[in-house]
Amino acid sequence: MTKTLNFATISGSLRKGSHSTSVAETLQELVPEGVTVTRHDIADIPLYNEDIKDGDTSPQAVRDLAEKLAAADAIVVVSPEYNRGTSGVLKNTIDWMSKEPNAPFSGKPTLIITQSPGATAGLTAHYDLRQVLSVINANVQAGFEIAIGGSAGKIEDGKLAHADTREFIAKQLKRLTETAKG
Repeated sequence: MTKTLNFATISGSLRKGSHSTSVAETLQELVPEGVTVTRHDIADIPLYNEDIKDGDTSPQAVRDLAEKLAAADAIVVVSPEYNRGTSGVLKNTIDWMSKEPNAPFSGKPTLIITQSPGATAGLTAHYDLRQVLSVINANVQAGFEIAIGGSAGKIEDGKLAHADTREFIAKQLKRLTETAKG
């Protein structure tokens, strides 16, 4: 019997109907058989501030997310590009996760997907995330970047609909699956 793998995904956008969240919501359709994808919301993660910790204990929303990410077999981060970087809410979440005792990103197979309505496809945000995640020891999947340009025209009914993009992401998720299996 093959073990079911669980991939956690977080969207770096809080906007209702965001393209990043739409991509994240599509991942379950693209993963290999035997993999489940669970999207975790970051809307309740407070701004990073050591003063709001109770001793060594972070706020409940931070602890809950850290526990879910730590329990996952791999993490998929989907981010928009804002001003040539990742979103502030995503960076803030990563900062909180880096301070948690269970260090949920450390050693964890991690895939980055960026998107932008423009032609740059979020490549600068992609690089930004690679840099930040490498510092906290995430096992960022090397190889071709998944950077979706013109994302507004590739989303239909809250899901990624562009066939070539879906196929490319499915291939990268298969690679992530193999990495997660060890």
